[in-house]
Amino acid sequence: MHLIACLALLGSIAHAGLFTHRSSQGEWVQPAVERDYTLPKGWLQIQLAADSKGSTAARDSSGALAPWDDGTHWRYSQLWLNIDQGFSQRVSIYAHLPMVHAWLRSTAGADTSTFALGDVHTGLWYQPWLEGAWAGALQLDLKAPSGVEWPSDFIGGSGNTGGFLTGTGITNLGAHLHLRRTLGTVAALRAQLGYVRKFPAVVGYVIEADGFGNGWLNAGDEIQAGLEAQVQLGDRLALAGMARYSHRGIYRIGVSGQKPTSLELEDIPGSAGDFVDAGLSVGFAPSHNWEFGLGATAQLLGSDTRLFAHLGLEEYSPQPGLCLDLRGAYRW
Repeated sequence: MHLIACLALLGSIAHAGLFTHRSSQGEWVQPAVERDYTLPKGWLQIQLAADSKGSTAARDSSGALAPWDDGTHWRYSQLWLNIDQGFSQRVSIYAHLPMVHAWLRSTAGADTSTFALGDVHTGLWYQPWLEGAWAGALQLDLKAPSGVEWPSDFIGGSGNTGGFLTGTGITNLGAHLHLRRTLGTVAALRAQLGYVRKFPAVVGYVIEADGFGNGWLNAGDEIQAGLEAQVQLGDRLALAGMARYSHRGIYRIGVSGQKPTSLELEDIPGSAGDFVDAGLSVGFAPSHNWEFGLGATAQLLGSDTRLFAHLGLEEYSPQPGLCLDLRGAYRW
């Protein structure tokens, strides 16, 4: 309902001067398969996107599904406000802000939930060449911690597990290479390869044993790869199928060393892992200004997801399940 209301609000002011086309703007490419990775110069896009995943099982050390007790259900939902700006013909900048709702129902029927800000992503796209069958782009993404890194809504610090974390407390810097090959005006193949550096930090959910404060977490760097096949059904409708792979490095925890600039970190056995997701999506663009979409994604393969499950950290321990998403965007 929030998504529909916000889109209706955007529509009610679409005829105002702020939302009119300007002569300095680049031309918009309507068919989705032919679009560049960057927005045309001068275009601004505001998107509201919602996704929700339900799970009734975790993955054990061998990656096999381990069902929870009857009546136990986990749901992780996000509402995103995504703002993208065509800074120049070859450069776009963006800010993506999530609100997270984490909810668990236990066997006894008790509900535990948290609704708070998640980690915010900002970044840019750079596409060196345009208007060709082949296209390539570089994406730089900075994920900043939201500060919501205590397993409690209000009080009790890390010893209180009356809620879930919606932020990791860790800063990520990702570099991603994207490639696209169009097949006439009816189809496109896209590929992505990325590396995410996760910087060690003191976080609220790691406690120094017999110490006086919180400990360090090195979340392990991540390698990402993806493939997508897209088919254009007329100018307004596009279908896509995707597969996504990620490898997470080993997690390490510890304390500050004897020297002020040193860290003493220990590996967490079994914390490294590999995950494979696959999904389908459909996009509908009734005009240059409006676009809507929906999709579904499922985790096909995965490693142990129990390590951070009790904290609700889906970035670290993505639980198996079907994720549904809905999105709507207005651009001008």
